Amino acid sequence: MVDMRPAMAPLTLMELPLEIRLLIYQAFLAEHQRIKQSRQPSNAHIQVLRTCRQVYVEAGAIFRQYLSFRNEIEMERYCHLHSAADEIAATVRWADVANDGRMVETMHSGETGPASHLHLVLSKLPSLERLRVFNVRHYHPYSISVPHIRYHLDFEGAMFPAVCRLPDLRSYELHLDPTTRVVPFKAVPSAHIRILRLSGDCHLLVKAPLPNLLHLTLRGITSNSFDQIPFNVCFPSCQLESFTHVQGHRLGFELRNSHLESLVTGPGSHLRKLVLLGSSRLTSSVIASCLRNLPTLEYLALSLVTVNELRDNFVLALGPSISVFKLQITHAWYATPLFEEERRICNALEERLLHPRSPLSAVFVSFHSRLMSEDGRQERWISIAEAAPLTLKIGPWEDDEET
Repeated sequence: MVDMRPAMAPLTLMELPLEIRLLIYQAFLAEHQRIKQSRQPSNAHIQVLRTCRQVYVEAGAIFRQYLSFRNEIEMERYCHLHSAADEIAATVRWADVANDGRMVETMHSGETGPASHLHLVLSKLPSLERLRVFNVRHYHPYSISVPHIRYHLDFEGAMFPAVCRLPDLRSYELHLDPTTRVVPFKAVPSAHIRILRLSGDCHLLVKAPLPNLLHLTLRGITSNSFDQIPFNVCFPSCQLESFTHVQGHRLGFELRNSHLESLVTGPGSHLRKLVLLGSSRLTSSVIASCLRNLPTLEYLALSLVTVNELRDNFVLALGPSISVFKLQITHAWYATPLFEEERRICNALEERLLHPRSPLSAVFVSFHSRLMSEDGRQERWISIAEAAPLTLKIGPWEDDEET
């Protein structure tokens, strides 16, 4: 007998409960804010509010918390539309901005000020808590048609000149090109920062207090600022929960044994998440030693480039609290693959996977294909993961960790 009853039509957005719709709006905004291919997000999320009046009312309070200013046209328009006492401007908690860092100096009067309207935009956001800063990529930098002027660079001064009110930022992220020079916290106050991301030609002021810092990311830093100062001196009063280092550039700051040791014995002694991508200067013995001193570590992502040693099996040093483990081992182009040492790591990892009381919930691994194919290792690991259950990914995973 053929069932002639009509198929149940899928629910529309407006037929869902309000609580679920609010979660959908928040998820949509979070996805829109994601940085893809190092490009600053747009303000396209605001267009969703034009869908209908109900969406405008429900999603407005969520979507208006975030704005992105990618060029001078957008900044100038916002300055004309909103004042510092504007109720809409007061709802903005998170802003992405493009900053070219230029300051204008009038040669006759000697007066100095930012070339861009960016500082005016930021002064109109009294509730700003999260700030991400990018290089200017959309349209040419703003030009001033005034005779007898000259420019100089002051990255933070262009955002917060001396006459501006300074925000109490909780999150400060720099997504900059390797050649962009910046001195963090030269103008931005640091006392309330909880999330910090540094990049570019970054010269950190050691005197900047960061007592509330919890999450630190260093990506593609091309200065020698961190080569000269250990982490327990840069961040003396912090208790970090997460630390991420990404090589990011061929001339970028390379994490060495002394850096990792100063992190673990200093601000990172209670780390819950550790991400090290593109590390080629770390020895296996120091990695193992540091892991033994991180009993609270839950998340480890390690992309290691080997040169001539892989003696210590650091998998054996993982603490009992580890739940997410990501490992990628490659060798430098001029080095010989260390197959025997990698094989021991594979065997130790398999024993950890097979342990009935293992707290592991996700394992991402990328080894040489030769190691994964021998003795049916890959198929066996897939079977173990399905039976556990365990999230398992075999192959490159670094792109998932890029921040």
